[in-house]
Amino acid sequence: MRFLAIIFLLAPFFSSALTPLLMSAEKADTPGFSSPSVGLYEIRHPMPVILKATAAVSAEDVALQFSSFCLGGVEKIAILSGPDFSSEKAQWIGNIPHTEVWSPQSFRLQDVHLAALRGGQSLRADFYLKPEAVLQLRELQIAPERPRHVPMQSPEEISALQQALQQEAAAQMPARIDEVVVSADRVTVRGSAVVGSMPLLAEVPMHLPIHSPARFQKTHSLTLDAAGKFQIELPRQVADAAGSRDRLLVTWQLCDAEKSKALSHRRYADQIACRQPVLPAAKPATKKGLGGWTPGRSVSSDLVDLGISSVTINVMLDGLLTLKPTAESTPRVWQGRTYHMNEKNWASLDRSMIDAAKAKVMTSAILLIANPHKSRRAETQLLAHPGCTPEGTFAMPNICDAEGLAFYGAILDAIYDRYMRADGRYGRLHHTILHNEVDAGIVWTNAGEIPVENYFDLYQRSLRLSHLIARTYDPHHLPFISLTHHWAKTAPQWYPSRTLLELLVGYTRREGDFPWALAYHPYPQNLTRPRTWEDDQPNFTFDTPKITPRNLEVLDTYMKQPALLYLGKHVREVHLSENGFNSPDYSEASLRDQAAGMAYAWKKIQNLSSITAWQYHNWIDNRHEGGLRIGLRKFPDEPGDPYGKKPIYHLYQALGTAREDELCAPYLPHIGKKGWQEIMQPVAK
Repeated sequence: MRFLAIIFLLAPFFSSALTPLLMSAEKADTPGFSSPSVGLYEIRHPMPVILKATAAVSAEDVALQFSSFCLGGVEKIAILSGPDFSSEKAQWIGNIPHTEVWSPQSFRLQDVHLAALRGGQSLRADFYLKPEAVLQLRELQIAPERPRHVPMQSPEEISALQQALQQEAAAQMPARIDEVVVSADRVTVRGSAVVGSMPLLAEVPMHLPIHSPARFQKTHSLTLDAAGKFQIELPRQVADAAGSRDRLLVTWQLCDAEKSKALSHRRYADQIACRQPVLPAAKPATKKGLGGWTPGRSVSSDLVDLGISSVTINVMLDGLLTLKPTAESTPRVWQGRTYHMNEKNWASLDRSMIDAAKAKVMTSAILLIANPHKSRRAETQLLAHPGCTPEGTFAMPNICDAEGLAFYGAILDAIYDRYMRADGRYGRLHHTILHNEVDAGIVWTNAGEIPVENYFDLYQRSLRLSHLIARTYDPHHLPFISLTHHWAKTAPQWYPSRTLLELLVGYTRREGDFPWALAYHPYPQNLTRPRTWEDDQPNFTFDTPKITPRNLEVLDTYMKQPALLYLGKHVREVHLSENGFNSPDYSEASLRDQAAGMAYAWKKIQNLSSITAWQYHNWIDNRHEGGLRIGLRKFPDEPGDPYGKKPIYHLYQALGTAREDELCAPYLPHIGKKGWQEIMQPVAK
């Protein structure tokens, strides 16, 4: 830990409830402080900083507020009153967790500090940064305290569900469902129960939690043979008071005759009839890909020029279907409900898909949902999980409500129907990534601050729903779980990646295996430092705190364990769907470090058979990524060299070609090795 005292000279700095005032700043003459743009401040080294009000602070203005982009994290923050800034008056107002996105912060100030401000005195903010942390601040203001978010569930409800999920995971059930086969028009369920018992087969809606009293409302009588085995066939499509339903999208469970007790674990469809069984699978020529592909730029030829074999495309779900017709929409019926396709947004997505298809690359869609606190559209309110809190960038889908789940399913069905056609009219989608960095759920897939069991129960249902619907269109589609480089340990409010994989394995063991895959983001341990071969937090055991390019062998070995294999036979695919190396600036030394990081990672990836694709992020430097420069090209607005190709661009172009060794060779002495075989390490299981 290091102490960082910052002094900002801000005028005017504060805003009132009625008349927000603009902010300007004078740069302190201290190394480590910079202002990349107006109203944006980056802190790397100690320097003195003062917060001073030059406008009246009203009675309602009680909280220090700002947005932060914090790589590494701030352990604690102290506020002191001037002019003496005595430590006896310090107020410890909280911390700032590691975040890789702009996040709102709000800290209520003590009356003594507010009185000082209102009396014309100053405040000082002391930030205790973790080692190598980088803090960016913007939108600094004193304002009324933000309303507290009211959780969707009470602590008692959250705890009850957590206990039910833990008990279900540990339960040894007296009966079991062995197989569910879904044909074009029938559903066949096979299983076994205690001889002489009279179990019922329940079809449980996917939105109901494991302990819901309503989960056994729809049941079917069974006949057991002498060995206790049963088989039942039912129509796939059914019409009832709730409307048209597809029994593909229910979970099957055995319960007692009183409908009060589960006798088996739930089971999803194991085999699913596909409308296009001969649709070809993606066959990337190399492992080389690009993340966040968007066509239409002046450098879009990079897909061909770089020899790219795969891309990821971000897809915002809440803009694709509307609940009511508009002048630009067309109706679409799914599960007895009529929704409306927003043709303008579909046309935009078509361009990305078609351009990728023309380049003959494997395409994976990253499915994202807006935070309902930031988008008041009716579609977002229905689609996003109601427990989502304001600080989340994106939301978990609304898996826990029948109407929300139906809307989510309708969007998935529309996507897969459109982009998994044999004629490829709108392009081709091969795989789906659900959603983004779900271990960092509070930031990227927000469902509120809930225990890991509760959170992952929601997520695995989203993963499973995607699989069930997609497999009716494409027999090769894989649903990917998206995880960060935090492995056995993690940042506050996050969930360890390994824990989520362990939970997923448990679900597949109890509820039926399906071919999920892994979209991993193995950035260097410090996103600002490209010299990943020097990472000291990763180790070569399954207990490593992080998995970075330094120890990718751990991920490969972990995924090849028998418990992780699909159906006990097949190694699940791993895509490194987001990973890049920063050039802290555009100096020759920084650009050499960036390219060396890529060469080091690529040579490891080539030796690891579970890793089948690497979608490098970022294609082009982005000024909204907290000062990072991880692109293959420079900023689009870089003075004198917009979109300029960095050395890493030319290196990436050579990877997988006859020039690979030639362009990688100069980086061997840079990382202190004589041969690339020296970078591989054994893994202690």
